Amino acid sequence: MPEKVKILVARHAGFCPGVKKAIDMALALARNRKQPIYTLGPLIHNRQVIETLEEKNIKAIGDISQINDSNSILVIRAHGIPQKEEQKLRATTMEIIDATCPLVKKVHSNIRDYSQKGYATIIVGDADHAEVIGLMSYAKDNCHVISGPDEARKLPALKKANIVAQTTQEERIFNECVEIIREKTDELTVSNTICAPTRERQKETIEFAKNCDLVIVVGGRNSANTQRLFKICSKLAKDAIHIEKDDELPNDALNNRRNIFITAGASTPNWMIEKVLEKTRELSKKEKSFLAEKLTFIGKLFVTGNLYTAISAMSLTYICMKLESVKIDTRLIILSGLFVASLHIIHRMAEKGSVVPDRAQKFLFIRFKTAVKLLGIIFGISSIIISALFGIKILIVTALFWLAGIFYPYKAISGLNKFSDFPASKDIVTALGWSFVCAGLPAIAGETIAYKSSQLALLFALLLVFMRSVLLGISNVHNDMIVGNENFYKAVGPKLTYATVTLIFIFLEIVLITLFNMGWKEVLVRTMFFGLFYYMVITALFFLKKIPERISSETIIDFQFIFLGLLTFIAA
Repeated sequence: MPEKVKILVARHAGFCPGVKKAIDMALALARNRKQPIYTLGPLIHNRQVIETLEEKNIKAIGDISQINDSNSILVIRAHGIPQKEEQKLRATTMEIIDATCPLVKKVHSNIRDYSQKGYATIIVGDADHAEVIGLMSYAKDNCHVISGPDEARKLPALKKANIVAQTTQEERIFNECVEIIREKTDELTVSNTICAPTRERQKETIEFAKNCDLVIVVGGRNSANTQRLFKICSKLAKDAIHIEKDDELPNDALNNRRNIFITAGASTPNWMIEKVLEKTRELSKKEKSFLAEKLTFIGKLFVTGNLYTAISAMSLTYICMKLESVKIDTRLIILSGLFVASLHIIHRMAEKGSVVPDRAQKFLFIRFKTAVKLLGIIFGISSIIISALFGIKILIVTALFWLAGIFYPYKAISGLNKFSDFPASKDIVTALGWSFVCAGLPAIAGETIAYKSSQLALLFALLLVFMRSVLLGISNVHNDMIVGNENFYKAVGPKLTYATVTLIFIFLEIVLITLFNMGWKEVLVRTMFFGLFYYMVITALFFLKKIPERISSETIIDFQFIFLGLLTFIAA
């Protein structure tokens, strides 16, 4: 095993826009509608993603005869379907939702327009692929499907033809076919319909694969674009392997490898790529000690189990107490940690189908599911018991907030359907819960809730936690976790998200400058002013697509509160 192994992950790997759109549409239906939801064929060509969608009650079927309820919703998958089949579906009483990739729809229009003008259609692609079967239906009788140059040479002479490509076709093959067919036609219209994401993916793969000892291609066995990537890599790299998931990577795969390149198809989520990257790193460091491996895993359990989040909440409570000028009460700090950890544990337990669990998640939420859930409930009840030490008023309010937080993920039970469907509802609820326990309770206990300092602390906590939640949402979407519009980033899009986070930062800094000029807690205010730049650095990195995997993102984001807490302690 080489001492140093260089591992590079493709920048253009993971879900393409068409796949993201199809998944988002299906998730929105599952969240907002009560009818059964089906997809005609798999929504995308990735078995693991299909399994996670099934946990959201989005089921793939092979034929509409499998649907018994005429009130069901049928989603047309990203690859599209034949024209006559779509017309047949729309004649039924079922609601039909078209999730066909917009770029595929453009190819449909292209073929239809040229066919009506009398052009023969030549499709460079796989004849038995779902997308190509759909494309053929928009051409008239004079349609030919070729897989490459050899079949192009066998085509008969044509007067005029329009040549298109399956959107995930290899560009080199398409161009070679074009040159051959030019000599067979009197008039040839070249419609290069290979989508931009495919071009970028293939270009990057060609650039890096030729300099690598090993290329690992991640994606479904039945994914055409993944298969093409593998073929490209097999020709260029010294060695290439195609796997669907991380546990398929052989233990000896990295023997004598120095340069490794990881790429993936358009239907492969980022969390699968991250798992393969993690496994690759493990195999490249066999000299890592047993103790180091155990400590790393314990660290992941600490973050995944929300104990790290609890410390962050305790730090924020300490900060708010200082801002409110109330006596530092260790009981309230512990209460906030238990309260936040309890709700986050229970919410994470309820996140079925968001992503295939990693090792830490399997350990906590599958292997020891009952024990962890019980621990979350014990944490919550303990926080309520501690709140009773401050009087009946605080006990009742704490209990109500905790119960509301527990039942939020279970819309049918809680009756919160309408609010849960509201865009960014999860980020709003999280911010309200944290600000209540970290700033509201100390103010109520210290009888300073009517003071401007306490109201400022509440606003400070609310906005800071909202920023935290939004940044975590960006990380979740980047890592292709199956999330819906309860996530602010997913609901409003990248531009408005980054603009909102920046405006919140500017607003908080203006408030702190105003307070400083008023002479209010100058040392503490100055500390908060500079400490808040931590989140803007993270925001800038996220904007530049420098987003790490889930556990690292969560660790970095929640450290803002610990960092501010340490600065506050020093300043005090």
